[in-house]
Amino acid sequence: MDSSRNNETWAGIQGIIKGLEIFAATLEKAYTWYQNNAENISMYLLAFADFGVWSVATDRLIENQIVFTDDLPQDLAQKIYNGSDIEKVVCSYYFGNNECNMERVISRCQQNEQVQKYVELYDQIISAYRIDHYLIACIGLFSLIDGVLADVSEQTTTNFKRRLDVVKEKMGSEKKLSEIDRKTLCIYKAFKSFDTSIFSYSKFSEQEPQIVNRHWDLHGRTHREHSKMDFLKVLLWLDVIIFSSIQDIQESEEVNDGHL
Repeated sequence: MDSSRNNETWAGIQGIIKGLEIFAATLEKAYTWYQNNAENISMYLLAFADFGVWSVATDRLIENQIVFTDDLPQDLAQKIYNGSDIEKVVCSYYFGNNECNMERVISRCQQNEQVQKYVELYDQIISAYRIDHYLIACIGLFSLIDGVLADVSEQTTTNFKRRLDVVKEKMGSEKKLSEIDRKTLCIYKAFKSFDTSIFSYSKFSEQEPQIVNRHWDLHGRTHREHSKMDFLKVLLWLDVIIFSSIQDIQESEEVNDGHL
């Protein structure tokens, strides 16, 4: 490959990274209400103790690169709150019971209209996953996420802000949050930790992170063995982008989790 082609490729990669940073920064700027409404949130936590457990559990999941896009069951939230091994709890949920919860995530991503634009790529990603080629599957997912993000960034910011405003109003009046409200808040927390998530930047001159990382995977610099859990972490971020970009989500959809 000649030097001009190399420069074009590098510029394209830098553009994608910059787009992700701008996307996260835009959301952060729009949702400073979280900090500005700390008193209301504290009152809400006192009024709904179960939500307090859920809130701590989702924070711990995010610290472990996991954005739980299903409605986190109270028993799982309690286990995480009590200090159980997070990856074991999450593995049991997604990969237990014949992997029915994992298959549901795969299916709803596949059915999304934005992902349908990349149907060949998505189908090959899932094929790689099913034969345990997790690194190839993760690289494919990161590429797909870049494409979907580029397609939906502007509408995502608008639609997600509208949904977050509903959460703000309910918290202010101490009304119980719905499943969609909880998912919205969980995803907001994940976006706040965007730069320390699977998308965090890490210099190649330094030791490779021992957790899944877009920068190392997509640039072909990773030497670590990738796992089923790594694939799940990246897939859940695709699910996050899908959920955030959908314009209208009706409360009735909570019953069948059709997003979700």
